[in-house]
Amino acid sequence: MKAAYLDCFSGISGDMLLGALVDAGLDFNLLQRDLAGLDLDEYELYEQKVLKQGIRGTQIHVHALEGHVHRHLSDIQAIIGRSALPPQVKEKSLEIFTRLGKAEAKIHGTDIEQIHFHEVGAVDAIVDIVGAVIGFWRLGIEKVFASPIHVGKGFVKAAHGLLPVPAPATLELLTGVPIYAQDVEGELATPPGAAIVTAYCREFGPFPKIRVERVGYGAGVKDLTIPNLLRLTVGELADEDKGQEGIREGEALTLEVNIDDMNPECYDYLFEKLFQAGAMDVYIQTIQMKKNRPAVLLTVQTPYHKLEEMRRILFQETTTIGLRVYPIKKYMLPYELLTVETNYGSAKVKVAFMEGRACTVSPEYEDCRRLARLTGEPLKQIYEEIKEKAKILLYSTKYPMD
Repeated sequence: MKAAYLDCFSGISGDMLLGALVDAGLDFNLLQRDLAGLDLDEYELYEQKVLKQGIRGTQIHVHALEGHVHRHLSDIQAIIGRSALPPQVKEKSLEIFTRLGKAEAKIHGTDIEQIHFHEVGAVDAIVDIVGAVIGFWRLGIEKVFASPIHVGKGFVKAAHGLLPVPAPATLELLTGVPIYAQDVEGELATPPGAAIVTAYCREFGPFPKIRVERVGYGAGVKDLTIPNLLRLTVGELADEDKGQEGIREGEALTLEVNIDDMNPECYDYLFEKLFQAGAMDVYIQTIQMKKNRPAVLLTVQTPYHKLEEMRRILFQETTTIGLRVYPIKKYMLPYELLTVETNYGSAKVKVAFMEGRACTVSPEYEDCRRLARLTGEPLKQIYEEIKEKAKILLYSTKYPMD
């Protein structure tokens, strides 16, 4: 499972989070294209590499050409609702703005529909919040963890005048979250930052067990006595102990197309492109279509964030003019790759675990084929020997075979 850890040693804001996502690998051009689907007044979005206390980070700037605009929650809901964004991005963005609205309404003693969004209703705040949701979606992040949040101290100037730090709406949003303040003057955690992190994160504490893949730093505008950065670590969530965590749950999409007029020689190339693009599985089944035409049902399983790319490949590389998309739930056994040594050479073996015991041992086909070509020995013989070597290795560990 792809996970992220937010290290909030200098607080969190929408622009810092967006900068951290870009710094961790979110394609900035793709982000701009996604955000262009919002029905907003003209604005400019650009990134800048900066140094904060000697650490390089990415700073995101949103230059809005509109004046000071007060929007109601219904206005923001309309902007997001009529956008071309994916449903899951719309849903999460609306959830975050609703959280903001409820917090503001409670602070001001009014109804959520009567709230005028001041700072968080401006174009830059909308771009920051929706952009952050796009970033988590594009990077395929399924679970978010965070450190306790440094909120700062003192006072901050807002539309209602001088407010204590943390701002009342920020503190309301962070109810139940561990926070702290050290000797840093100023607002470190903002309402949009608090709304985003509490919408995604349910666990605040030390680093979880993540196999680190990427690290990004999102920079704030001010120069502080500490690095004004939000650190984002992205990677695979590691098992608490090999095979002990049990069956994992995940969500994905299934894409289906019926094809009755395509050269069968093209399927090999199509499969290769789909797998290279990140498809989880691709297969075809023989079907009978209308007028008794023989055809194939092509099925592709993909993570949510790969939908656009898979859709593009299917329309470019097949003769279909339409496809069907279904959400699915996946149940997966945890597994690890072992390397075993044989008389033919080394090969990798995938071992799946259930309730602390190895239940499936599968030599990697490509390694077996490579050794068969190299030695001239039968593929099935090499496959069986590798499997037996893996079982012996497992018997000598604390993860015995069933």
